[in-house]
Amino acid sequence: MTDAQIFQLIGIVYISVAIGIFTAREFYNKVASEFLNNPPVYYIGGLIAIVAGFLLVSFHNIWVKDWALIITIIGWIALLKGILLIALPKAMITFSRRFIGMTNIITVWAVVALILGALCCWLGFFVLNRPAI
Repeated sequence: MTDAQIFQLIGIVYISVAIGIFTAREFYNKVASEFLNNPPVYYIGGLIAIVAGFLLVSFHNIWVKDWALIITIIGWIALLKGILLIALPKAMITFSRRFIGMTNIITVWAVVALILGALCCWLGFFVLNRPAI
């Protein structure tokens, strides 16, 4: 995948999640709560984060003063999050439960996701000017 395609994918996912949180906050609170209460789903979520992070880090571990650094940082965050979810499930569940239902926190994360998603879409669809395949 090209940088543009990675930015496009990340941007679309982040914007979708942000809009979902703004329009269906209770649904997302329930998803988060159920995620923490369902060990098989929690485990699979950790595996998915590890795989996604590993792929980004393996194929895009570029530490330069460029927009591409965003992809590398997102990859490392996903990889570390996945490792923590799998290796320290009790600690991560305890940590995550503190935030379930906190309206201000979920709103902040939705705004961050919307801004990051918009930035990634802008980079992927307009700035890098590479065709999406």
